[in-house]
Amino acid sequence: MSNIHVEIVTPTSVAFTGAATSVEAPGFEGEFGVMPGHTPFLSVVRPGLVTVHTDGGDQRFVVGTGFVEAGPDRLTVLTEQFERAEDVDKDAARAELVEAEKVLGAADPASGEFKNAQRDADLARARLSV
Repeated sequence: MSNIHVEIVTPTSVAFTGAATSVEAPGFEGEFGVMPGHTPFLSVVRPGLVTVHTDGGDQRFVVGTGFVEAGPDRLTVLTEQFERAEDVDKDAARAELVEAEKVLGAADPASGEFKNAQRDADLARARLSV
């Protein structure tokens, strides 16, 4: 079986690089999957989980907002935030979700404050799901 080369890049480093049989990621319009031979595309990435499937098992990462570029033999995720599933602090994620939900309940849905709180809530939920 062929593989695709996966890179997850943050503003400060290449957080992950490796070969995968397939990848699942959180796109703007929902989850999407990429396998070898995939049609080239670009997408916005929303906060959520990236699952990298390999011959040796699955690796899961929490990512923030960003962009993804996919092609037949490569997937690159550019993201503002990256966290390995095993490094997630669930107590901190619960506290972040509570704070974000308070803002969501009080802020104007058209405001930047609301959008930031929605992003923070999505990220906290992703962190809690691993």
